[in-house]
Amino acid sequence: MVTEAKKQEVEELKDKFDRAVGLVLSDYRGISANDLNELREAFTKEEVEYRVVKNTLAAIAAEEAGLDDLPEILDGPIAMAVGYDDPVLPFKISSEMEKEYEAFSNKGGVIEGDLVVPEEIETISNLSSREELLANLAAGLKSPVQKLAYVLKAKLKDLTVVLNQLREQKEE
Repeated sequence: MVTEAKKQEVEELKDKFDRAVGLVLSDYRGISANDLNELREAFTKEEVEYRVVKNTLAAIAAEEAGLDDLPEILDGPIAMAVGYDDPVLPFKISSEMEKEYEAFSNKGGVIEGDLVVPEEIETISNLSSREELLANLAAGLKSPVQKLAYVLKAKLKDLTVVLNQLREQKEE
């Protein structure tokens, strides 16, 4: 029976799938309630949403959002980590949690619309974050401009020296 609450849940999940730039599905079986709360806090602290989802509703929402391959990995109890700003961040945190909690395992995910298998999660988690990449880009752009300013400053200094020498020669 389709209830209004289920319809609303599917709409919410579809919205999350549409807005997500990074999404990791994990199996949390065997994790205590306290540890699950710690997990949720670790994700929330980094502004990544972590929540348990119903497979059937998530599969419907994924298909509606155009993520046709996602229902393949919706098997057993599933929780999802959703990142809306940095596509790599959910993968980084999920990989850390998999190392920290023995019962926690990553089942796969989606990064900017592409399905990610569990073997690729560790590789993606080692990528630089968006902020790190932007900082590197800014440093790379700053360097040539800084060198140009130094050269121009040096040329102005040389010009000043030459003009001072000309003035001194004319005064003599």
